[in-house]
Amino acid sequence: MGPTGVGKTTFINCVANRGDRGVGHGIESCTPEVSLVNVEHTVHGRKVVLVDTPGFDDTYKSDTEILTMIASFLVKTYTNNLKLDTILYLHRIIDTRMTGSLLKNLKLFVSLCGVQSMPTVTIVTTMWSNANAERGEDREQELKEKMWFDMIKNGCDVKQFTGTFESALEIIAPPTTTAPPKGPLLSTEIVTQKKKLKATAAGNELSKEIKNLIKQRKEASRKLQELSKRSENEAGKRLLEQELDETNQKIKRANEQHAALKRNFFERFFGPKPEVSLVPHVGSTEQGQFQSSDASTKATSRDA
Repeated sequence: MGPTGVGKTTFINCVANRGDRGVGHGIESCTPEVSLVNVEHTVHGRKVVLVDTPGFDDTYKSDTEILTMIASFLVKTYTNNLKLDTILYLHRIIDTRMTGSLLKNLKLFVSLCGVQSMPTVTIVTTMWSNANAERGEDREQELKEKMWFDMIKNGCDVKQFTGTFESALEIIAPPTTTAPPKGPLLSTEIVTQKKKLKATAAGNELSKEIKNLIKQRKEASRKLQELSKRSENEAGKRLLEQELDETNQKIKRANEQHAALKRNFFERFFGPKPEVSLVPHVGSTEQGQFQSSDASTKATSRDA
């Protein structure tokens, strides 16, 4: 997992010897869905399946759609009793600042995994060939001491992917612990606790991000309206009105994202729960005598 363009597909291709298949070299994301890659050769004597996920801030999908896709995969693995041996979170070492987008990705990842699965998490720093080695090491140490401190304290590891097959194998080496891996918090919240997506830790974190985004865009919309009213230049006014319209469309899409989080994910994934209609016993004239009728059972889907 990790932000768009961090090198997830490149890492998978390196392990699986797939060349540059599906790798994006521009600003657009290249992983549209959660995809599984079966590694044909054994790795450390084991059969390995790698899971490629789209990053948040995807070019074509909203963050809510991405979270739903990842949640769907995690629920499938959890209900089929399949354990994720290692969860990799990739980070570009060439990113000199922790921008809002990078911070959002990290917060969502941490809330999705929870403390329980941190011992199975490895942060993988990428793009070392594009970085000054000394500055890269200093930057990594700074991240360990600040942004990743709590993750490491809870059992997370940090490794470097230098672009070679050997470094990739080192990263996916078998865990040293013999304890069975604990699944991500998100899967247990949805399956065991029957939570709606919005009520999960990851859903709650995304909800806060979307609310903040809506607030910022509404403020931008208000300022654009004021500028448009004061503008005496017709061409400039048209540009402001166009930008205002685009901002309002973004607000609308953000509101739609927020509304989508309210849907009961458990019912969406497993199907609607039957609503049992109670009807009087045949031939009974007394009130209060009821039985369950299969014929009158209705399957309904509810939004929160």
